[in-house]
Amino acid sequence: MRWSAAWLVNAALRTLQAAFPALADPDDDWALSVLDPAERRLYGAMPAFERAHAVKVARCMKARRPDASREALRAALLHDVGKLGTSSLVAHRVLAHLLPEVDVPAEPRLAGLAGARQARRHHAAYGALMVLTASGDARVAWLVRHHHDPRGDAEAELIMCCDEDT
Repeated sequence: MRWSAAWLVNAALRTLQAAFPALADPDDDWALSVLDPAERRLYGAMPAFERAHAVKVARCMKARRPDASREALRAALLHDVGKLGTSSLVAHRVLAHLLPEVDVPAEPRLAGLAGARQARRHHAAYGALMVLTASGDARVAWLVRHHHDPRGDAEAELIMCCDEDT
């Protein structure tokens, strides 16, 4: 991941929102209107700061590509759902991004800082499985899975760019 000035500012904002949840103000009504019923439960389980970020990513996509598919918008809203179940301690979140990435297996899921570092590496795969289990939508799951590794897919590339910019 490239650490641009925009990414650092947005990471700092998300960290503040994680520490002080009242600062996060996701547009849940809009997000829920985009998502399928089964996906709404996944989105609703995400902390407010992650939902606020997800809405920003989806709206960035819509602004950059007004004809973005509904599947791409749903994937943008769920791109970080694989972080569910990870330590919510702000210190773990910060350290997981500051420490060098580790080559840790996806399973078994770990707790604490080790789990936060594991989720940093594998949250896209975890999220894709969660989407498939919830809604069965293979396209949304694929986009969630590849939002850090777009493999030439224009919609996955757009999710990645908006994720890095918001």
